[in-house]
Amino acid sequence: MKLIGCLIVLSLVFVFWPTGASSPQAKATSEGRIALEQPQRNQAVTPTWWSWSMWAEWCLPPGRRKRRTRRRWHRPGKLERLLLKFRRWRRARVRRWRRLRREREELMSGTLPAEQVTRQASMPVTEQATSSTPATQVSSPVPSTDSTDRGAVEGTNASERRGPGRPRTIPTNHECCPNEECSSYGILGPHPAHDIVGCGSYTTVQGEKRQMYECKVCGQRFSETAGTPLFDLETPLHTVCIALNELAEGLGVRAVARIHHVKPDTVLDWLRKAGQHCAALSAYMMQELDVSQVQLDEMWTFVHKKERMLNEWEKVHSEWGDTWIWVAFDPVHKLVIAVLVGDHTEEEAVSFLALLRARLVNSCLPLLTSDSLPHYVEAILRVFGIWTQPQRKGSRGRLPKPRQIPPEGLKYATVHEKREQGRVVSVTTQVVYGCKEEILAHLEALGQKINTSFVERMNLTLRLLISRLHRKTLCFSKKREYLVYHLHLDLAYYHFVLHHASLRVQLPEPIPTRGNGSPKKWQQRTPAMAAGLTDHEWSMRELLTCQVPATAG
Repeated sequence: MKLIGCLIVLSLVFVFWPTGASSPQAKATSEGRIALEQPQRNQAVTPTWWSWSMWAEWCLPPGRRKRRTRRRWHRPGKLERLLLKFRRWRRARVRRWRRLRREREELMSGTLPAEQVTRQASMPVTEQATSSTPATQVSSPVPSTDSTDRGAVEGTNASERRGPGRPRTIPTNHECCPNEECSSYGILGPHPAHDIVGCGSYTTVQGEKRQMYECKVCGQRFSETAGTPLFDLETPLHTVCIALNELAEGLGVRAVARIHHVKPDTVLDWLRKAGQHCAALSAYMMQELDVSQVQLDEMWTFVHKKERMLNEWEKVHSEWGDTWIWVAFDPVHKLVIAVLVGDHTEEEAVSFLALLRARLVNSCLPLLTSDSLPHYVEAILRVFGIWTQPQRKGSRGRLPKPRQIPPEGLKYATVHEKREQGRVVSVTTQVVYGCKEEILAHLEALGQKINTSFVERMNLTLRLLISRLHRKTLCFSKKREYLVYHLHLDLAYYHFVLHHASLRVQLPEPIPTRGNGSPKKWQQRTPAMAAGLTDHEWSMRELLTCQVPATAG
């Protein structure tokens, strides 16, 4: 019944629905009247619903002719759509920066309207030039730089701007431009010519994320590992830093190689690069030092063989045998100012003291103390002395040769130890240069006497941290150059990474800790922090990625 009802309804619809044959169409006559067009006589006005043609057309409607569409030969993929969006974004950003630069030039020339000066989005004014300050009072805008990415200089305010855009947030003081043709080449921040910003990041094959930087002076981009011992290494940086940390804490080369499943030659290559970098870093950081006291001492070791095991040819044509490490130590800041690996001769003492003198300010004449080695007396006079021309005794004859005399303010004292059966039975002191009362008064203010205890304790620290200096082990040096590399790595690690217990300072207010622990009362400091070379403890990665200007090496 439902089917019959549907058929009846459809038939009525077809009967009363106006079709093209039955619907009258209007047309205009020559007289201007509107007349209805009459249908043709041989065509029925309304087809009967029972006609076969009607039912056939209704049941089997004629197929609609498909519209031919122009086939697209190329459909852009996801990457091409992203590139298209990037080009549009870049064009919009370039137009914006051109507008901002034009407004800045107009502002500096005084032709920019006053209502546009107060817009903080278009001009990076200082904190004083806020909305409460009239726009006409802005006198000295920040120097313009086309920095569009993040980047900050340590020691400056994070909200300070050097150009339009966001404030710099990435510290870049430890980065320098590697382009030798750039005017800011080898300049670390903060410096007026130092303008390096963060420029995105990238992911290595090992899955590590590394920071990219850009020099705004020359426009060159470089990685955070450029110019460092971690550049172009196949091993992940985290593994290399841990391996070098283990070397700096007393492990041997082969032990580190077994732990990280690499060859010993690979560990030696890491040590060579890190040692050269740390030597250049120490030379760059330790400049113009002003210290009050320096203790001098030497430490014995050997390379490849002990001296008594060498033959005559090896003694002459090789560097094997006994080797001495000259150490100049500042007992106040626990800082090793100078170190030299060489022989136990007076010429080596002169070279060692010349290295010490080069790292002090010109007017600095610290109190020097050492053991009873006679080489220091003449070496100190040759390095710290001043040349004078003695007067002639008579009226005729040659003038005496110029000679060196100790300058006013030079103080040097020695410590003599008397031993019996390998034990120290008595200790005496002697003042070589300077006034004994001044030396004792200077040491009494520090609660000390004439001694070399601090540098002797530093020698013990080096023997604990460097596996090559261990007594009665197989970890002795086979080559002198790797002893130097290992020594510089450990000294940099000792200065910048390790905090010294005696250098801690009490906080003005205790800092509460998590849980039920006692509040933090002390701030730990490294020797570099105590000497004012840095303001925080470094990590091993920060030590190895700190870029050093080429002039420092």
